[in-house]
Amino acid sequence: MKTIAISFATLLLFAFMPTDSLTGRWESQPSVNGNVTGVVFKTDKSFEGYVNKKPFVSGTYSYSAEDSVFTLQDNGCNGITGTYQIIFFSNADSMRFVAIDDDCEGRRNGMESLIMGRVNKEQ
Repeated sequence: MKTIAISFATLLLFAFMPTDSLTGRWESQPSVNGNVTGVVFKTDKSFEGYVNKKPFVSGTYSYSAEDSVFTLQDNGCNGITGTYQIIFFSNADSMRFVAIDDDCEGRRNGMESLIMGRVNKEQ
């Protein structure tokens, strides 16, 4: 009976885990000005970015967990696609971005200086 209960608990744990390590809500620590940047990566491959809980960008993304390559297209860079490597650390509860190819200078500068921590796993 104990084995069945442990097996059932393990199955429940895996059933509620996100399909990838990116899905969910992520936020930065407050900046020197007190601003908190966040993003919600949804299971339908869309995302919404916000500063201090106010939306400022949205778009779509793809993510390959195999090579940690993240590609996005948002409404802030005139349709320019950006490609980044995501580096997860601290038990995959924190991440940072390294540009592979992004001609949108403002987005590239912002993303390369951004470190985010997981707020919750799935949206």
